[in-house]
Amino acid sequence: MTDWRAERDRALLVLEGDKRPATRAEAARSLFHLGAEDAARAPELGAALARLLADVQPEVRRSGVSLAAVVLPPEELPDTLLSRLRDDDSGVRLEATGRLADLALPQSRGALAGMLEDDLPQVRFEAARGIAALKHPAGLDVLLAALDEETLRFRALGALAELEDARALPAVKRLFGKWLLPAFDKTQAAGVLAKLGDPEGATWLLERTRRGRWSADRALAVELCGELRVPGALERLKAILDDGKDAARGAAARGLGRLGDAQALPWLLALLDDRGATEDLRLDAADGVWRLGGSEGRERIRAAMSTFTSAEARLELTDLLEEEP
Repeated sequence: MTDWRAERDRALLVLEGDKRPATRAEAARSLFHLGAEDAARAPELGAALARLLADVQPEVRRSGVSLAAVVLPPEELPDTLLSRLRDDDSGVRLEATGRLADLALPQSRGALAGMLEDDLPQVRFEAARGIAALKHPAGLDVLLAALDEETLRFRALGALAELEDARALPAVKRLFGKWLLPAFDKTQAAGVLAKLGDPEGATWLLERTRRGRWSADRALAVELCGELRVPGALERLKAILDDGKDAARGAAARGLGRLGDAQALPWLLALLDDRGATEDLRLDAADGVWRLGGSEGRERIRAAMSTFTSAEARLELTDLLEEEP
């Protein structure tokens, strides 16, 4: 087994003694990965975090921001991220803004709004999606502009779905009708249309679930049908769940949980308890049960945990049970 502490110490030695920027940047990234792999390592990475954040090399500081996000206690993280929003390096600002946006803290709205004026478009985008998660439209124009950027479009659509601002509807409809739009983007755009009350989006999503099983975005369409409670979703998702050869069964299980219809609970419990099914599929069923089953459903998940053979699956179930539905 690899000694992670030895890896940490080697990385810190590189940061102290090596002058090559690429080598030092790689050492800093390795420290982040060590923290991300196991939360229990956090107390022993505090010195490494301080070292990264104080470094003169921007790439190293950026890894320090990433490490902070995985090792600091929740009550300490916001202040650390806020202190990095005015870093001289745009990459550090980008990482800090994105991590702060992920937290979706109401008290961070003002700081994120300030980042809408940053020189770097990607920073402005991260700030806009963070504000959208707080249901505030201050970054709407930034998100709409991001629909024209291939690398940002999918996440911009997700942020617009969270924001639920009807003023986005014309731009999303134009995008949805765009010729040769990538499949995942079109499915995501259909989801936004449905979220904003346009029936064309819901109709397209339900139809997409019936198309050839080769389509890479079909599972996304299946799950969105449940999340957005598309008319006809219950029957369609059950049909997918019952088809043992359908590769989208896991997406159907997750979608049924998000649909919120108690009729689906017995179907999901049966799949959770089916030891002949793959563990991944049973984990998807557990997600649906967790959303639908209340305290009784969570007890059923606990009871089923011992029937999972992999430690990774049991850990995922433990993490699930610690969350609030």
